[in-house]
Amino acid sequence: MKPVYQTRFGGSDAPEAEQGDCMAACLASIFEVTLDDVPDFTGTINGGDWFFELQKWLKAKNLSLLMLPAKPLDVPAGYAMAAVLSKTLAKPEDGHMIVVKNGLPIHDPNPRVTKNQLDEYTITEYWAFTVMDPSKLRGAQP
Repeated sequence: MKPVYQTRFGGSDAPEAEQGDCMAACLASIFEVTLDDVPDFTGTINGGDWFFELQKWLKAKNLSLLMLPAKPLDVPAGYAMAAVLSKTLAKPEDGHMIVVKNGLPIHDPNPRVTKNQLDEYTITEYWAFTVMDPSKLRGAQP
């Protein structure tokens, strides 16, 4: 995981082109690529098309997104994303995404949030990645 930071910070009341890109920054962080290497979800958030854009991007990597309610016993192993209540938006319920490892917050793509504030988030949902076809993994044995 290499930290990548978001470049847009608007909430749901901002024009869609100015709404936050925390989801893209989390993906870039987990996959260790630049923000330009992940989908730009601008224009897809309000209508829900972001989900299909994300699944298409993940499918090319032999992965699929699995959304899990935040329960103490359902913590995904390894790196995942977590939906949390925002600490910086006027409406916290607009939400925010952070990177977690084994269910624990390890990276906030918002550079305005300090590392000490990571443990203060209320996680509402985990977004884990599942392998679509294990036989296509590198080094998979028949």
